[in-house]
Amino acid sequence: MNILLACGGGMSSSILAESLTKEATKNGTTWEVDETSIDKVGDDLNEKDYSVVLLAPQVSFRKKIIAELAEQRGAKLILIPMTMYNPSKSKDLFDLVNREV
Repeated sequence: MNILLACGGGMSSSILAESLTKEATKNGTTWEVDETSIDKVGDDLNEKDYSVVLLAPQVSFRKKIIAELAEQRGAKLILIPMTMYNPSKSKDLFDLVNREV
């Protein structure tokens, strides 16, 4: 599954993206998690087929706009809870994504 992880600048999410990819592998699934900034979500959605867009909690003010972009491309938007925006919580985030899709 292709997942786009959006945060303010696309950098703070790189560790979480790597951790989430490893969690998926550990659970016998293949996820490709790409990180991006909220300003590039539209472009990224046009360049690759994503099933899910994960939105970092610190940029939740852009939820409506990002949700519209995701819906146009057939992707599910999931707002990451503040308590899960941490590499040590990648198992919880993995479980959340699986419940939502």
